[in-house]
Amino acid sequence: MSLKILGGVARGFPLATPKSDTTRPTAVLIKRKLFDWRQHMDDYVFIDLCAGSGAMGFEAFSRGAQKVLLNELMRGAFLTLKDNKAKIEKAFSVDEAVMKVTNIEAKQWVQRELQYELPDTKNAILYFDPPYENHALYFDVLKLLKELHFEGELWVESDRLKGPKLADLTGVFHSIIKTIEQGDHFVVVGKLV
Repeated sequence: MSLKILGGVARGFPLATPKSDTTRPTAVLIKRKLFDWRQHMDDYVFIDLCAGSGAMGFEAFSRGAQKVLLNELMRGAFLTLKDNKAKIEKAFSVDEAVMKVTNIEAKQWVQRELQYELPDTKNAILYFDPPYENHALYFDVLKLLKELHFEGELWVESDRLKGPKLADLTGVFHSIIKTIEQGDHFVVVGKLV
């Protein structure tokens, strides 16, 4: 299976997806709704803590994000992510400093990498789409980001059937900017501080 970048300079570029079912890509309609709403990413750094194939981050790159930080813990998905990154860098002559991939647990990334990579988080968008069943990870990462005074936008994806409920997630935010829903899936966009 492959995904395609929906818009921007790399529109139509195919991305490989991991062969196992340990990760699942964000639904195309949710991705389209998010990026139709936030079409231009020129002044942003885009972070995806559970990146899978990297489709969300590469979409942000295609739409002008100045830097893309992609993290994926699962080994097979991480290898696919690295391969997609290499293909995009080659196809679009991208400087290697623009996109960085890491292979650590999401909480560790926030604790170790966030302040190192982004001393100022005002122009950051952090996308967080962990395995829906891992409720504790959602709230642990949100708590850490709040403690570190993450000032950027946070986009959190969940599922009504398996993941944390919409009301539980929105209760963590200081302010909600937008909620995008598609079937049982939803993304809450907001600020923690």
